[in-house]
Amino acid sequence: MNYPIWVVPYLGGPWVIGIMAIIHIFISHFAVGGGAFLALAEELAYKRKDDRIYQYLKDHSRFFVLVTTVAGAATGVGIWFTISLVSPDGTGSLIQIFTLAWALEYLFFAAELATAFVYYYTWDRIDKAAHLKIARLYFIFSCFTLVIINGIITFMLTPGKWTQNHNWFDGFFNETYWPSLLIRLSIMFAIAGMYALVTSSRIKDPEFRTYMVRFCAKWLLPVFILGPILSLWYLHEVPQATIDTIFTGIQTSGVGNFSILARAVYLSLVLSGTVILFAFFGPYLNPRGFTFRIAILFMICGLAVTGTTEWMRELLRKPYVIYDYMYSNGIRKAEIDKISQTGFLQQGKWASGLAQGQDNPTARGEIVFKYQCMSCHTEKGYRAMQKMLGERDRDSIQSFLQMLKEHDKDKNPYLGIMPPLAANDDEIKDLAAYLSTLNQKNKVTPAANICLPAL
Repeated sequence: MNYPIWVVPYLGGPWVIGIMAIIHIFISHFAVGGGAFLALAEELAYKRKDDRIYQYLKDHSRFFVLVTTVAGAATGVGIWFTISLVSPDGTGSLIQIFTLAWALEYLFFAAELATAFVYYYTWDRIDKAAHLKIARLYFIFSCFTLVIINGIITFMLTPGKWTQNHNWFDGFFNETYWPSLLIRLSIMFAIAGMYALVTSSRIKDPEFRTYMVRFCAKWLLPVFILGPILSLWYLHEVPQATIDTIFTGIQTSGVGNFSILARAVYLSLVLSGTVILFAFFGPYLNPRGFTFRIAILFMICGLAVTGTTEWMRELLRKPYVIYDYMYSNGIRKAEIDKISQTGFLQQGKWASGLAQGQDNPTARGEIVFKYQCMSCHTEKGYRAMQKMLGERDRDSIQSFLQMLKEHDKDKNPYLGIMPPLAANDDEIKDLAAYLSTLNQKNKVTPAANICLPAL
């Protein structure tokens, strides 16, 4: 409410973040897991004095550097760009809370990039023992970036004691920190194996290709063995309200708003099981029949699993961007009561400026909609308000909005999945006036200068 709104028609801003984040995560996880793969595979080559493995790693490292440093860095910048536009309040809070952690992460990231380039450009220029040390050093630096980022990501779901003492260290090492760290490491090893299967499937020597394909398939074993145990540990530490939402969705048999999280859990489990079975019966048991095309399909499956799992993780903390502190629309939980009494358009720095001197109720309602609803909904498109409202008239919409303002879950069944509506009675009437126009052919002229240029 203190910044301009970035409007993304039909798709919605959160999906822009999601698409960018899923691609970046699939690449950045390769940066860490791939570092472990390079180090262990090169150690194997060093002990066996196998020039074939060395040549394979030399070719694979070119692919590795291009993907992680070019595509990884570009999508990383893309994430910062999108989250700053879609969720500036949440982004600003994370920067302020973890300033020191971000600074350390930047240093390790710079060291990681430098080591990756040194590793690639020193092939055949330094002795093999020294080159192996560089591979190990790269893996250490990449792990430190994971250690730091994991603390910030898990904080968003389980801020821990930080909500009481505002000590960033307590928020960093929160309840889900360790299970999440171990889960991500096992996933990173699996993703490293998926990427390596692509390059190993192109080896010309049939005997050596069979050996390397089977070696790469083994990198999925940690997530297969430890994944279920670590996932149960992780879910045990998430807020009870989230678990209740999952079971509510299961009990309603996949129907309604409460089932979205349950369906994400189902999909993640099904896709994960599919990938594990594919890896076992494909490259591990039948490495000779594993081709480059199958490897690409396997990568696509891995990307689908990564996307679904990250989507599920994001849903776990809804309706918050920082659990129990800040809602997805950027309004802090502690501010809800005050805003509901004094009015939303009197509090937000940017929103109040837009509403100043605005006499049109529909235009004022549009401002409220953009700031409080567009973090999850669009007018027409993903979670479209036009579809959800149907043919409801202004009075029925106003009654529904009054319900969303309630803090009692018995009166407001959406309380666990949507932020409470923070608005006074006049603003609720204005919002109802605006929403009632969405299905009319002759819409009123939108309020001027409410948002930045659309995507």
